[in-house]
Amino acid sequence: MTGIHQLLLTNSGVEGGLAELSAFSADGTFTVPAGVTSFRYLVIGGGGAGAGNHGGGGGAGGFFSGTATSVVPGTTYNIAVGGGAAGNTIVGSVNDGNNGANGDFTSISTGGTLLVSVLGGGGGGTGGGDEEVGRNGASGGGGGGYHPIAGGAALGGFGAANGQTTGSGGGSGVGTIGGGGGGRGEAGNTDGNGFGGDGATSDITDPGGDTIEFCGGGAGGTDANSEKIGGTGGGGNGGFNKAGDTEADMKGKDATDGLGGGGGGGAAANFGGVQYGNISGAGGDGVVYILTLP
Repeated sequence: MTGIHQLLLTNSGVEGGLAELSAFSADGTFTVPAGVTSFRYLVIGGGGAGAGNHGGGGGAGGFFSGTATSVVPGTTYNIAVGGGAAGNTIVGSVNDGNNGANGDFTSISTGGTLLVSVLGGGGGGTGGGDEEVGRNGASGGGGGGYHPIAGGAALGGFGAANGQTTGSGGGSGVGTIGGGGGGRGEAGNTDGNGFGGDGATSDITDPGGDTIEFCGGGAGGTDANSEKIGGTGGGGNGGFNKAGDTEADMKGKDATDGLGGGGGGGAAANFGGVQYGNISGAGGDGVVYILTLP
């Protein structure tokens, strides 16, 4: 499965040449067309998953853009697209949800030479009876789960982990609210306890026109009556409790695929006789864009 499709053709302004945009939603290959000597790229890693039981939101996947110059027509580049981490599916008699998992990395390479690689986002930490910190990630660290003991510190994970140069940390769990996952543009909890951090924009999908935002952090879960909101750029909303205690309300929401956002954390694990709050949102899949510049 190549995962490639052509999105648009626009006049490049270079002696009648065309700039061609390709998008990869799965692993594949890209061959430099004849006459092309440079291209722009945007590489988005998979988002981290949220955690269950007042869990922290997942951190956003890596975000990296740049321009490859002096490329040789006919050269083939290998594209590896990272998937978002799967959310928790625990329902039943289990009281504590699991921690969120980390998303997968995304890369572009050729002939064994790596052009660029970005990590996945960090998973959120679960709440409940234990202090569970969020995991470190690329653009965003996972949010920490709430801690029921006074003075407990369920910290968010760091962004810009493992050699990544940019990123924002996840927010700490506060009270009965899981921390928001970090986004590419801001840390979790910036817009309020439990809110995911916002992502960042790129114009590569529409040069000179509209921009798309990527890599928002997932929101934390809570037993309050209103949900916490994921960061702009595909972050999933957190689960919450309200009259009826339905699965749709209590579980964390999935991030948007193709934007690399973090999944939302689940609400209280056992509220009103159900454990739907252990279900957390999955991270969004990554994506690679390549815009040729004749």
